[in-house]
Amino acid sequence: MANWNHGVSSVKQWKLALVAAASVSLTGCFESEYEFEGKYFPAEGEECTTPSNPRDQERYLLEITKQVHNGNALYAAKFPPASMAGVPIASVQNVSPTDENELRFNFTKAEESGMFGGSAVDIVVSVIPNQSKEGHLWLTKAESTTVRRGKVKEVDLLENLRQSVDIGIKGACLRKGTAQR
Repeated sequence: MANWNHGVSSVKQWKLALVAAASVSLTGCFESEYEFEGKYFPAEGEECTTPSNPRDQERYLLEITKQVHNGNALYAAKFPPASMAGVPIASVQNVSPTDENELRFNFTKAEESGMFGGSAVDIVVSVIPNQSKEGHLWLTKAESTTVRRGKVKEVDLLENLRQSVDIGIKGACLRKGTAQR
């Protein structure tokens, strides 16, 4: 009888060890998840240096907030440059990271009819973690689509930015933090 009890306790120990190992490995997965939430300010070039323009040091470009729903992390964003196109600065819906750890936010304004109506505008912004700089993101996509009276106009905002500012190959670098003074 003692042998049988010994076998049961070694099976229990084996199961406990397996559960402990799985818990540790899952904890490691969650710890390596990028913490997207925060305010992001523009940075320049591949090295993500502080911009020389004081105005760029003061104004955030993107703010990401996190909500947990049914155990899943969902993110929303504010994109103040959207207001220049008359689009609400808050993203339309909450999103989760893709398998590549990309977040894609949509900012939309419906077309308004009437004599003083406005265009429908959709802005799409995508970001991924900057693997070489902690607390930084790459803005990999920023596109605007405007529809007015059946005419569609698409603008690659990132390409327009590339013409006036030094940005990285992957996109525009964004630094998490607060305004620098």
